[in-house]
Amino acid sequence: MNFNKFFALAKERGISESQIQIGRSSSTSIKLYHGEIENLTISESQGVTACGIYNGKFGSARTDKLDKDTFEYLVSQIIVSASFSEKEGEAELFKGSEKYHKRNMYNPVLAETPLSEKIAKMHELEEVAFAYDKRISEVEEVDYEETTSSSEFYNSYGLKLKQKSNYFVYVIAVVAKEGEDVKTAYKVHLGDDFSKFDAKATVKTVCDEAIAKFGAAPCASKKYPTVLHSDIVASLAAYFLESASSDEVQRKSSFLIGKIGQKIASSKLTIEEKPLTKNIFFSYFDDEGVATYNKTIVKKGVLQGYFYNRETAKKDGVESTGNGQWAGSKIGIGFGNIFIKPGKKTFEEMISPIKEGVYITDIAGLGTGMNPQSGDFSCQAQGFMIRDGKVAEPLTLITISGNLLKLFSDLKEFSNRVELKNSSISVADAYIKKLSIGGK
Repeated sequence: MNFNKFFALAKERGISESQIQIGRSSSTSIKLYHGEIENLTISESQGVTACGIYNGKFGSARTDKLDKDTFEYLVSQIIVSASFSEKEGEAELFKGSEKYHKRNMYNPVLAETPLSEKIAKMHELEEVAFAYDKRISEVEEVDYEETTSSSEFYNSYGLKLKQKSNYFVYVIAVVAKEGEDVKTAYKVHLGDDFSKFDAKATVKTVCDEAIAKFGAAPCASKKYPTVLHSDIVASLAAYFLESASSDEVQRKSSFLIGKIGQKIASSKLTIEEKPLTKNIFFSYFDDEGVATYNKTIVKKGVLQGYFYNRETAKKDGVESTGNGQWAGSKIGIGFGNIFIKPGKKTFEEMISPIKEGVYITDIAGLGTGMNPQSGDFSCQAQGFMIRDGKVAEPLTLITISGNLLKLFSDLKEFSNRVELKNSSISVADAYIKKLSIGGK
């Protein structure tokens, strides 16, 4: 489509600067149950977001359509949106960065791999799981999803940006039963290289996890040396990093206000945002057209800086960090491809000094149990005791509680087994000196 027509129409209607973005996504979703394809869905979606400056004010518009009437609709809505804007001051769009680190992240081999091969892996997952152990009574879920996403960005200054990627996800959930004791576990695998997916290893992980939960009971309530599974560290780190948003800081709702250059965590904590890393979360420009770059947010426990879009950067007199992200009708702040520096020890080596501790593998209710302004949290949990440096009996009906700043200050070390999560955070298991555990 000729987007110059959009810019010409916008200029004709008095919009001095304008930009337009098109996001497209196509996905194939498959569900398998007891050897039969229960559901196969192929879907496509697109979104068109435009914005511009009208009478010195910012206006925006969005639609799912891209046809002969789209440009007229977008231009009209930008004018309406800008007319009702209460923000004072001269607004402006971004012309473009001096340099962009473009990279092709689309894997044609994944797209060309026959769907029959991908379905065959689903059958393998289910069959191997049922045969793994007689206590595996049910395979509740075997899912496959493959997604291709693309993004295009154009503005009235002639800037043209495009990126495209694809990836796949396998999910398996099993039920284990021993007498009246019933336990569940699930495993998610995501990647863009189909040849590296190991169905047997995935089944072993999920089945062993379910079986290991038999006989779970609460432990005594007290503070224990605690090891957190990487899934939980990723969830906590996401909340921690929300407080590094300059928007939250400027609204006085962050617990990291005024702490740049200060030690806020253990020296074992180094957090980087690396959007230019070659993986499924690679992105070389943000939603304002600003070039992204790799940056350190926390270095050896010292806060290095905040995430900025152009508006919040202007308020603080700094440059945007390339973290502009659409949030409804305005540009907010987002982050992605977070890397938390791992340790050098294996998981077994890391827990070997712990005489009595707790290994937390699952949590529930963190969304309601987290206070993002203070960092205080409390949620239900499951896991295992650690005794004499070994993972011991399973735990259930327990709670964990604490404060994010305190937790990361009490970080003793990370293991070396890093996993990339679907939250775009790469992290390992973490050993916390002490954490409050509520049990019996």
